[in-house]
Amino acid sequence: MTQSVAEPCLDDPSTTQPAPAPRRRTGARGARPGGRSERVVRAVMHAAAAELARAGYMALRIEDVAALAGVNKTTVYRRWPTKAELVKATLRSLVDGDGEAPDTGSLRLDLLELVRRIVAVASMPVGHGIYRVLLAELHLPEVEAFARACDDERFAPWREVLERAVARGELPPGSDLRLIIEMIRSPLALRLFQLREPVDDSVLQAVVDTVLFGAKNGGAVLRAASPGPPEPPATAAPAPRDPAHR
Repeated sequence: MTQSVAEPCLDDPSTTQPAPAPRRRTGARGARPGGRSERVVRAVMHAAAAELARAGYMALRIEDVAALAGVNKTTVYRRWPTKAELVKATLRSLVDGDGEAPDTGSLRLDLLELVRRIVAVASMPVGHGIYRVLLAELHLPEVEAFARACDDERFAPWREVLERAVARGELPPGSDLRLIIEMIRSPLALRLFQLREPVDDSVLQAVVDTVLFGAKNGGAVLRAASPGPPEPPATAAPAPRDPAHR
């Protein structure tokens, strides 16, 4: 069963009250459970999520995050020295299950768990806002570089699930795992953030089942392109007729 993702308390974005506790992998160093350090992490994650959804990546300022969290900006810099590290920690704090790969013993069930996590985060007002502003800014070199830097971590649980499936014989050896991931995630992003259509569990199952049907039958094993049929020989154009010749 999929764990629910607790929605950050963002009814009043100007509040400095701590948000619900983020997941453990926040990127903070030395945070003690229940102590002041953990309260600071919660407040900063809450503030960073709200500011990222409001201003986007490029306009995000550490000073604004610190002010919203009610802490000194040096406190933020001490834990997250760069904006990129702070944003990565913020995105990670929204992900259900600490971003760990599910392991149900079934590829289909593992993939359904992963896509349900995406929809759960995108269903939060703050999560939806963050995804939309990041997608809108992807044409900017700094945001594109940040997104690429996140790819290894973002796709890690997906790769782990698919690699186990290959080892179990559920997928043929040589399958392009990145292609499978992209084919599952892309239609969800299209519906959620561009078409703005609801994505219920029947849609998730249809996407996963469609991609798996092809992948299990070797559709994701990349092969060298065949040369195709030879081009037909060119025929000479007929010579123009002499108008004087009748």
